[in-house]
Amino acid sequence: MIALLDWIFRRNDPPPYDYEKAVGKFLLALPRCSSKVIVASPKYDSEHYFGEVAVDTVKLIPWAEHHSTACWSSCKEQQAARLALPLWIRGADPEDVSPTYLLEPFMRVLLPYKLDFVMKGIAEISCGVCGSVTKDVQRDQLNKRNAGRSWKWWTDKWICPEGHVIYQEDHEMHIYFGSHKD
Repeated sequence: MIALLDWIFRRNDPPPYDYEKAVGKFLLALPRCSSKVIVASPKYDSEHYFGEVAVDTVKLIPWAEHHSTACWSSCKEQQAARLALPLWIRGADPEDVSPTYLLEPFMRVLLPYKLDFVMKGIAEISCGVCGSVTKDVQRDQLNKRNAGRSWKWWTDKWICPEGHVIYQEDHEMHIYFGSHKD
C-alpha cells in the first residue's frame, strides 16, 4: 500500500531555476557597460520615443541595487536580468562616455522607470530632432478623460526646450470595483 501511495503522489517537478547561474550567464554574454546607459530610445520603441533618456551609471547603481532586492518578477529571465543589472553597471568603464544601449531583458527592467529617473533629476534627455540635451523637459498630460471612475485615458507628451516632441504615448486604464460572487 505504501508503495502505491508513493507512486500516486510522486512528483516529477523540474529542478528549481538557478538564478545565480542565469545571472552569471548574463554577465558573461554582455559587453562592458560604459559610464552612461540609455534607458529609453527610439531603438527600443520607435513608436513612442523621438529622443533618448540616458542615466549615468554612478547615479543608477543605488537604484539598481535596491530594485534588485525590492522587486520580483514571475518571468525568470527578467528576474535574472534584475539581479544582474547592479553587478553589470558596477563594472562600468568610467572613462567610456559613449552610450550603452541595453539588451532587451535589461531594457524591460529599466524602461518602466524612465519617468522616475527624469523626476529625480538623474537622467539626461536628448532630442532626436535638434540634439538638445536637458535634465528637464516639459511634461504634459493631454486629452485627460474618464468614463465614470473605472475608465480613464490620457496622452503623455514630453517636449524639449526647442519645442520638439521627445516622447508621446496614449494610456488607458480600466479599474474594476466589483465584488466577486461564486
